[in-house]
Amino acid sequence: IETEALAGSIGSGDRQAARLLASHKDLGEHALVVEHLVERLRPFCDTLDWSTQPRIRELRNLLHLHTPIRGRLHRDTHILDLVAALHPTPAVAGVPAEAAVRWIAQRESTPRGWYAGPVGWFDAAGDGEFDVALRSCLLAGPTVWLFAGAGIMLDSDPEAEYQETALKQRSLLAALGVGE
Repeated sequence: IETEALAGSIGSGDRQAARLLASHKDLGEHALVVEHLVERLRPFCDTLDWSTQPRIRELRNLLHLHTPIRGRLHRDTHILDLVAALHPTPAVAGVPAEAAVRWIAQRESTPRGWYAGPVGWFDAAGDGEFDVALRSCLLAGPTVWLFAGAGIMLDSDPEAEYQETALKQRSLLAALGVGE
């Protein structure tokens, strides 16, 4: 199996990588996701390897903390067992997961639909690829709903989290040919 922890974000720019790598909030968020993935994958793997230090994944207007995770699966492992074990990650729900999902359902004004859910494919052998549906949109006639989010931690700044979400939505708007 090859997967990755991709949590902790900042807009791209001068010295932003160093700022992200020094951010207590983002490093904490990233560590929760790495810990979750490793803990959930262990029962399915003979071996599991990952770095203890995140790298930077650079996108056009964003930088993310990134940790690749690789393992050798037990022979009888089906990809849907992995999807069920890994979803939802702390980056999209919180911890503990069951309580966080209940809290979100009670407080968010719009159902998430496919946002933050697993999306992918698998074949008859149980091989496949899945991703978390982030930075997505739903088109219904002339109406478009944009979905993006930010990881909320105890030391999060609400305005900074709002700006991060807006930054993430810019790529969706650009893909739709809509200006800011």
